[in-house]
Amino acid sequence: MSSDPNLGKFDITARLFNLVSEMPKDQQLILLKQLAGENVDSHLFKMIVNMTEEQQIILLEQMGESTQVELPVKTLSIEDTDTSMRENPRKPCLINATCRIQNQNFRSYILDISIGGVFIETDSSSPIGEELILNFSLPNHPQPFAFNGKIAWKSSKGFGVKFENVSTLQSDIVKSFIEQKD
Repeated sequence: MSSDPNLGKFDITARLFNLVSEMPKDQQLILLKQLAGENVDSHLFKMIVNMTEEQQIILLEQMGESTQVELPVKTLSIEDTDTSMRENPRKPCLINATCRIQNQNFRSYILDISIGGVFIETDSSSPIGEELILNFSLPNHPQPFAFNGKIAWKSSKGFGVKFENVSTLQSDIVKSFIEQKD
């Protein structure tokens, strides 16, 4: 495979995301095993670190450890797109976005989206709970959006934003984008 100098890293990443998301689950597992090699445990550790405390407690309970915290019964899947782990279905994507946090703007990319929020690729050190304004456009809607939200969780690759005060129109447009076949 020859390298195309006109193809940027984010274009390649987006193409890989699309290919992986279209693969059957059994082929995704084979790919994961090939990529992880002998380092399966380190990849599992990274996934566990990126889980919320509630998800970690559920995993502990399912693995036989008892915990002192009482939580509602839920099923846990290692797939982060699984509806048991998420309030709303998510769609992998690569969308340019501008974030405004405490009067500071920065550009980044949305790597997945749901009607409840997005994952933003960033190395920002903003704390969980920090309010922000997120501006972006969806391919199925020409007008740009401005969403208010809060940082709900963080990882080494970025942070999850939970939308606040989403209008019915905004919700419908995002939902139609998520349901749209690529």
